[in-house]
Parts: sequence; C-alpha cells; structure tokens
Amino acid sequence: MVPETDNQGVCISLAYCPSSDDIVASYRPKYDMSMDLRHSQPSPTPPSTQHGVQGTHVLFNRMGSHHFQKVGSSYASVSKFLLPKCVIMDIEDQSRLFASLNEDTRDLVLHALPSFRVLQQLKMQAQGRDLRYSPSHGILGCLSENTLQLFSKRSW
Repeated sequence: MVPETDNQGVCISLAYCPSSDDIVASYRPKYDMSMDLRHSQPSPTPPSTQHGVQGTHVLFNRMGSHHFQKVGSSYASVSKFLLPKCVIMDIEDQSRLFASLNEDTRDLVLHALPSFRVLQQLKMQAQGRDLRYSPSHGILGCLSENTLQLFSKRSW
C-alpha cells in the first residue's frame, strides 16, 4: 500500500521509471453503481467513451526500500471506462517527462516531472490505445486502431 492514496479514487494506470524509481499513478473517481441504478434507465446503446472524466496523475518516488513519498500531482482528463496508457521518459538532457493521453482532446500530452507542467501537446490521428518509449532511440510511439505514430526527441 502506498500512503496518501486512499482518497484518490480508483487507480487505473501506473507508469514506472527504473532509473529514478519514480511512479506515476493515474486515478479516476470511484463509480457508485447503486446511485446510478436508482436514477437511470437502461440505455439501448453502450455509453460513449469519447469524453473523459476529471481524474488525477500522482507522482511518487521511492524513499528507502519500502516507503514511497508523494512528490507531485496534476488534474487530468481520463477515460471513464478504458485503462489509459502512459509512460515516464528519462531524457538525458531534459530530466524526466511524463506522456499521457488526454481523453477529451485526444492529444498526447508531455509533462515535465515533478511539476507536471505541460511542455507540449502532440496531435493524434486517432484515439491512442497504447504508448511505448524507446530510450536507446529516443522515440515515443503511440498506437491507435489503424495507425502508429512515432515522435522523436526533436518533435518535443
């Protein structure tokens, strides 16, 4: 258990950086099915995943062998239903960056860590499904249903 996470909501994603022992956990609000069932009618179509809900990204750093400390946090638009993909990139000349997908704008957002200051928003061709970073090549890849977009360090 990581302290200070009880009231964050439901953890939907984790990104880990082995070189710095940083972890970014992404949370969305808890969903209360009992309240929803009493106040809603069944829908003939599944709910849309086009828009996100306000969640948070929280940065933790390992302090000792079994202790983590909260270092920073940021609000984020996260999916209501899907488990988002995100990645921490350890860039030699730029420290660490956190890449995540904004569910509302569908942009790939690059944040500086530990402040979560937005450095850049990269436009996506389609809704991203997975993110990967290759530190040896300095390439960030985003996979959508039919497209693979690659971004090099020069892009950001």
